Amino acid sequence: MLLNLVFLFRCRCKGHLLLFIAVSLFSLTGCRSPEPPEPPKTANQPTVQTSAESSPQTAAVAAPEPQKPLLAEEYRPVPSSVAADDDAEPLQKPKRPMVAIIIDDMGYNRQLGHQFLQLETRLNFSFLPHAPFTEELALLARQTGHEILVHLPMEPKEKKWQLEPGTLLVTDSPDQISRKIEEMLTAMPHATGANNHMGSRFSEDGKGMLAVMNTLKDHSFFFVDSFTSAASKGLATARRLHLPSTRRHLFLDNVQEATTICRQIDLLVTLAERQGQAVGIGHPYQATFAALTQCGNDALKAVEMVGVRRLVH
Repeated sequence: MLLNLVFLFRCRCKGHLLLFIAVSLFSLTGCRSPEPPEPPKTANQPTVQTSAESSPQTAAVAAPEPQKPLLAEEYRPVPSSVAADDDAEPLQKPKRPMVAIIIDDMGYNRQLGHQFLQLETRLNFSFLPHAPFTEELALLARQTGHEILVHLPMEPKEKKWQLEPGTLLVTDSPDQISRKIEEMLTAMPHATGANNHMGSRFSEDGKGMLAVMNTLKDHSFFFVDSFTSAASKGLATARRLHLPSTRRHLFLDNVQEATTICRQIDLLVTLAERQGQAVGIGHPYQATFAALTQCGNDALKAVEMVGVRRLVH
């Protein structure tokens, strides 16, 4: 600007004055500050769908906030099997297979009966209704929380066996069968279920087993088919009448030797692991008591010992 004033004093003609004005205007325009450049245009922002129910809409996506790394004590890994939502149920420990062991033929051996009832292993006891110590031992079984069954005597195929009083015979009429069972249930007031004693012949008779199941159903009993015959109609008849029922899977003590019985207990556990549940039947033998004492606790740790009522359906 100072140079322009000096130039003004030196100008002495009109032409020079016009030249001065043009130069001054050019200089003033050059003194303006430059405007900031326009921001570059960016591509369209991506679309965000807020939920499955909402219709697709476009929305600006905010930049994620920087996250600090988790400290070791803050890190809590989430199992992959757990749902992410807050309402997810906690994981449950898988249930153990269930095993029920029934000790049949109770009521004749008072001393062994007491020994079996004192075992810590949870057992079920099936009493012969007319045995001499049934009333005493069944009451003790009830007081100690064991499941009690009526051991219904049924006719076997072989004639060598001595029959119990009131044994159900294939020649009995439905009324006779019902009357015999009623007498046996009266002698066993603490029982809630029944299974058959012997019965390889009678259990194959459809009419006879139908009379048995109808009588048990009238008393809201459950039934365990001892399965002394592969042709037994007990379980099928009970299921047809919607009577809670199951069957025996293994006899523990056909061989009365403790080591063999221990192997049978192991096999019963294997069956339960394969099927989810299993029913074994033993008898008040000294060898059976010895096996349950020597190997039973360890062998049965892998399963849950239950009252047989839990396995009927």
